[in-house]
Amino acid sequence: MHRCTSRSNGAHPMTSPTTRLALQIAGRGRLEGHPPGEVDGVRFEGRFVIYALADAQGPLFGEDVSLFDAGAVAEHGRGPQSAHLVAMRSGFLLEGFVTGDDTIEGTTIGRSSSQTRLRIYYDAAPDGSRRFDDRKAFMAGELVATYRAEEYFQMDSRAGVFDTRVNYTLIESKPFEHAGVTVDFAELAPVMVELSHGHNPEPDPSPEDIPMEEPFLAGGPGVFADHFPVGGAIIASS
Repeated sequence: MHRCTSRSNGAHPMTSPTTRLALQIAGRGRLEGHPPGEVDGVRFEGRFVIYALADAQGPLFGEDVSLFDAGAVAEHGRGPQSAHLVAMRSGFLLEGFVTGDDTIEGTTIGRSSSQTRLRIYYDAAPDGSRRFDDRKAFMAGELVATYRAEEYFQMDSRAGVFDTRVNYTLIESKPFEHAGVTVDFAELAPVMVELSHGHNPEPDPSPEDIPMEEPFLAGGPGVFADHFPVGGAIIASS
């Protein structure tokens, strides 16, 4: 593991101001089934396509450069199946509460455990097999960054939507090269904040067994019974 101090094509170094928009993400989440409003210990996983990546000078790989593989798009369409960069956030909810009572419909508030992790994968040659509902296929490629994540959400049952905020701190990273640019998240974005929005979870017609690995082990066997669309922006700070 090492830090990249500049773009390999001679462009500006990956320096950063105090805050800047670094990643744009969109995808789907999976959630363990639970009684309404009772979120303590509930496990979740978000699977995201990274469709934009920037440093202080702008788009990291150049103006109007797509993060989807052109050949894969032509054959399989645009989405996770053709993405060069994807991310997966895995964790469980530490605690939650509801702001409503008999007089008013409130919102469900939740906070994730600090054991939550965000992993970013780079796939130099996507072959069309990656899907949101196939965990193993989604993780295809090279693991290039792992972050510690602390998530906070607010779910509005009346509107059917939720908002989430996540603090990220880099644990480790590995440089990778794409479009002639060498990237290391240790240099690009060691500390990040995510602001995302999604639809409330609904039953998944194809439930998925929760993998028996960290950070899911403490909950024992279980099922991701619900799914939901979610996406937003990740801001790098220094």
